[in-house]
Amino acid sequence: MDLLWMILLVFLVCAEAQNVTEVKVELGQNVTLNCSSNNSNIHWYIEINSQVRGFISRSFSNDPSGSQYYVYTFRPKYSAFGNSLLIANITAEDCRLYFCGRKINGDIQSIFR
Repeated sequence: MDLLWMILLVFLVCAEAQNVTEVKVELGQNVTLNCSSNNSNIHWYIEINSQVRGFISRSFSNDPSGSQYYVYTFRPKYSAFGNSLLIANITAEDCRLYFCGRKINGDIQSIFR
């Protein structure tokens, strides 16, 4: 395998500050992204086009074997638990923006990119 590096950009955005987190990983490896919110009820999204966000997964527990909801086609690729998202077997198509947030009163609040 070529020693190509994959860069997954995760921008962490909140009202107080704006941080950018860049994650580097080799193709074929797994990577875990962490949301800066410590809430276990986290929603994960992926940027599909410049302004379209697709739902990936939602965690209900800090336990990796705990409850989660996910888009069925993404099940082998993504796994969410607590405030973390595991992306398995990184490919070039995984080089995207990932967003996390939590739902408050029916709206996604505190979106972190």
